[in-house]
Amino acid sequence: MRYRQGWKALNRLLHEDRSFSGNERNCAFLNCRGTGFADISSVSGFDFPDDSRAVTAVDWDFDGDLDLWMTARTAPRLRFLRNDTAANADWVAVKLSGNGKSTNRDAVGARVHLYLKNQQKPLIRSVHAGDAFLSQSTGWLHFGLGPNASIEKLLVRWPGGTQESISGIEPGKRYLVTQGVAAAKTWSPPSNRKSLSPSPPAFPDPEPSARIVLSARLSPPPVYIQSESGVSELPADQLKGPLLINLWASWCAPCISELREWTAAESRIRSKGLRIHVLHADPENTVSARRTLAKLKFPFDADNATSQTVRNLDLFQRSLLDRWLPMPVPGSFLLDRYGRVAVVYKGPVTVDQLLADIDLLDANPNLWRDHSVPFPGRWVGPPPDIDPLRVNSQFVDHNEIAEGLNYLQRHVAVAETIPGTKPKDLADIHFVIGIILQERKQTEAALEAFEKARVMNPHDFRIHFELGSILLNLARYEEALTRLNDAQTINATDVQLKRILGKAHFLFANSLRDDGQISEAIANYQDALRNDTKRLDAANHLSLLLATTSNEALRSPAEALALAGRLCKITQNKNPEFLDTLSIAYAANKNFESAVASAQQALQIWEKSNNPAAAATRSRLTLYTDKQ
Repeated sequence: MRYRQGWKALNRLLHEDRSFSGNERNCAFLNCRGTGFADISSVSGFDFPDDSRAVTAVDWDFDGDLDLWMTARTAPRLRFLRNDTAANADWVAVKLSGNGKSTNRDAVGARVHLYLKNQQKPLIRSVHAGDAFLSQSTGWLHFGLGPNASIEKLLVRWPGGTQESISGIEPGKRYLVTQGVAAAKTWSPPSNRKSLSPSPPAFPDPEPSARIVLSARLSPPPVYIQSESGVSELPADQLKGPLLINLWASWCAPCISELREWTAAESRIRSKGLRIHVLHADPENTVSARRTLAKLKFPFDADNATSQTVRNLDLFQRSLLDRWLPMPVPGSFLLDRYGRVAVVYKGPVTVDQLLADIDLLDANPNLWRDHSVPFPGRWVGPPPDIDPLRVNSQFVDHNEIAEGLNYLQRHVAVAETIPGTKPKDLADIHFVIGIILQERKQTEAALEAFEKARVMNPHDFRIHFELGSILLNLARYEEALTRLNDAQTINATDVQLKRILGKAHFLFANSLRDDGQISEAIANYQDALRNDTKRLDAANHLSLLLATTSNEALRSPAEALALAGRLCKITQNKNPEFLDTLSIAYAANKNFESAVASAQQALQIWEKSNNPAAAATRSRLTLYTDKQ
């Protein structure tokens, strides 16, 4: 649980533009020839306060030393660090190419040993397919040689198991080595290279507003208003658009300017059929809000929002984007004629933009989708499906379970009225509603939600499984078995399903036995064991029935004895209930001597724990002794 919570917290940091490292500066350490490491973070210039992710090495300017590229999760996302260390040492670089048969073309896995004269140990480099987080350094193998180096030979060990020795390698050069070709080929960098000039990171000024067009429209979350008579929720009919829901505050200058502009353009707005409903988001300044609206002679609907409404709208807009930033004031939501959010405005929105978006509300989905991105391009897939479950996840993650449930119930009610809605999508929502209701112990409501999901998608294993589980807990055994058997036709290998089927058949068999339906009870005990071979209680009850039933057609003492014997063997003769059953089975087979022995074993265990079942066993022991 804590592990999952840790990942959730980490994921939230990502979405909220937070830093993993808390703005700790990067560190760099120098290997002091195997005697330890020196902290050179500051002197090296690496110690940026970035949320760094990866570093890769490449001789970018071809001057014989390795330069670095660094990536960070926060801006600047990419840095180039040019190595301007004074050149006082030799070097050599090698690029390998495999033969494409025994070795891949990129020679990944190959290892190069460079032998220098007067040195016993070689310098070793390997070709990797990746050596940093989501990144990879150059494919060139770079060897720093030190001053006045002399190369004896180059040994390449290819992944296929072969090795080749190459001579004639000189410091200060780059070589292409191809598998199977004895001589290395020198390589020179292109002459038309562009140099990178150092520059300080320049951050753009933040935009005062943002317009977010939803390519897949969703129902808004529950909206509550505060009045003198109390708190009430805006019904779904009042949310049908075109409607603009606006959050504002009396102390917010951009909010006042926006309201003033809308007031001046009342006739243009109403001519488009647009309604505006402004919600004051600051419950501490309701008097100031009322005075402001009166002063502006604001002609549209206005109410005071509750803190829950502000929170709901904030969580809703977070669910739409990968960046979970707070909802500002002013902030607005444009709803279409079905009551679905089509556009979110973070910051002020002009009348011209509003009216232009009204004209697009009923546009073709493909045309509408073109407006949901800030740049033109070619789409490679169909418009995305709506995903109300993402909204619910935000509510659940912030412990607003009831609001999330309310949201899903409102959304599915609206979605059912929209032509073209896929039944499978509705089934998924009803299924999640059922899960939430079940966790909140609202069993009958959960059952109703799962049943709606089943009707809309009768081929979903999950729905049949949950329905069967609930019905089983309600002791509605036949209905439970119907749903569980339907689930088994969809996925006959599911282990958890087999266990619960075993339990369902066992409990149903018990109720049938108690009603005197012995034949049906025996069949269900057998079905319980077929689904769950570890259902020892089913085997025990079955053994008892086969040994004691008065119906001669159903009575089977031999089978009862075989079952009881296996039970006692499995439990190593330590279960007194199974030993007691074994004694009954022996007696049914007229083997009273063995019946006495088994009953005595059971009785010893019962008596040690002062179990009241000992009395019945003792009574039967007397009968067995008399060969009855």
